Amino acid sequence: MTRRRRVCGAVVGALSVCAFVVACRPPADFSVVPEPVRGWSEDVGVSEAVTVTYVVDGDTVDVVTSAGWTTRVRVIGIDTPETKRPETPVQCWGPEATDFARSLLGGRQVGMVTDPSQDEVDDYGRLLRYLVLPDGRNYSIVAAEAGTARSYVHDQSNPPTAAADINDAENRAQAAGVGLWGPPCDGGE
Repeated sequence: MTRRRRVCGAVVGALSVCAFVVACRPPADFSVVPEPVRGWSEDVGVSEAVTVTYVVDGDTVDVVTSAGWTTRVRVIGIDTPETKRPETPVQCWGPEATDFARSLLGGRQVGMVTDPSQDEVDDYGRLLRYLVLPDGRNYSIVAAEAGTARSYVHDQSNPPTAAADINDAENRAQAAGVGLWGPPCDGGE
């Protein structure tokens, strides 16, 4: 057998194992979405109605505004497992976090809300915003409570306005062992 055939065989074998592992993972249940969380107010900052046109991953989306311009938004207060970062493997629960975001945000009109305590854009030029679901819930809190996101504070000396609510939601998810806090991730990456 030539070296090329052995390498191709090894690659095919590795891909087969990866496909088997992904196929054997229990399906994520997104049918149970938490109730509205007390303490969140839509009056955090300036709100604008936008339509989500593309879900990049669990914490980044593309939106089109009522004025017709398209921009990328990084959701404030959460971090989801990576699925798209160059030279970084897909992290545990990353695809499920993306699917969760698609199920709640994809193609929907949502509120895009600023947080006066945070910068307007991040280091990658993405708008930093909360997303408010059509039923009035803060997507950051919902994602954290569903176990598809971790609470995230970029600058510890200047936490987002909803940081405490998001952290509380994350703690409930951890206690319940849901999403990335349960098997197979158990909170790891």
